[in-house]
Amino acid sequence: MSILEKAFELGQEIATSKELSAMKEAEQELMRDAIAQKIIQDFNEKQKNFMTMQQQGLELTESQKTEVKDMEQSMLEHPVIYKFFEAQQGFEKVLEEINNIISQAISGGQSSCSDDCCSGCSSCG
Repeated sequence: MSILEKAFELGQEIATSKELSAMKEAEQELMRDAIAQKIIQDFNEKQKNFMTMQQQGLELTESQKTEVKDMEQSMLEHPVIYKFFEAQQGFEKVLEEINNIISQAISGGQSSCSDDCCSGCSSCG
């Protein structure tokens, strides 16, 4: 089996993973929730405005920083948004673990560390 065939096979496994399935399901639920959409839209607009200000060399006021934190908290308190963020993080963790395993295989290093981490590999801080 060629390297490209193995890559395709890995892609197929990822496509059928429970983590990707959970993320897609949470994303669909998020798209159907008008309140969640409004919260995210408002946050994105505010964040874009603040980023533009910072790019222009302006400092955010304490009030503006608090406003961003409050909006972030509002997103995390919405159960549909929170479920999506959790599912997204779960999928990203799988991709990171896959990348670490591939990197270790290329470098001839140890196999993947556990969630508790070990002292014997370079991927543990």
